[in-house]
Amino acid sequence: MNLRSEVFVNAPARAAWAVLGERFADIGEWAVPITAWSLEGTQGRGAVRSCHAARFGPVPAGTITERLLDFDPHAMSFAYEAIGGMPGSIADAVNHWSVHPLDGQRCLARTHATLTVRGPAALLAFILKRKLQTDGARVLDELRHWVEHGRPHPRKVRAIEHRNIVRVP
Repeated sequence: MNLRSEVFVNAPARAAWAVLGERFADIGEWAVPITAWSLEGTQGRGAVRSCHAARFGPVPAGTITERLLDFDPHAMSFAYEAIGGMPGSIADAVNHWSVHPLDGQRCLARTHATLTVRGPAALLAFILKRKLQTDGARVLDELRHWVEHGRPHPRKVRAIEHRNIVRVP
C-alpha cells in the first residue's frame, strides 16, 4: 500500500525542515496523535524514536518504535521504518519525508509511506488506505500550522487539555 500526501507551507523550507527534520524527535509537540515521545541515540541514521500515540488509522493506541533509515539535512529528507508496536496486520511500514523549497517564503512538505498489509486486513486495504490518508492529511495540516504560526494547531491544544502529553527524557 502506497500513501502519498503533501502540504503547502507559507514559510521558508528551512523553517519547515527545522520542525520536521532537525526536531524529528519532537513530533509530539505538533502532531495530535502523539501523546508522549523520546529519542534513543543521536539525531541521524540509526536513531530510534518511540511515540506513544492515540489511535491512528488502523493502528490502535500504543507505542510505536521507529528507526531512522536515512537522514539528509542537505536534501531536507529522511526515512524511517516501524520496528515495533505495529498491529499484526501490518507486516512492515516505511515512511519518507521531504521538504522542497518553492520560493523564499513557501515550501512543500511531502510524505510517502509504504505499508505491507497481511492476513484478512489485506482484503480491506482500500478502507485502511482511505482512513490512513485522512488521518495523515490532518497531521500534515498540524505540521503546516506549527511551522506557519509557531504554536500547536487548535486540535493539538484541545488534545493537550484532555490528555497528559509529555516528552520523555
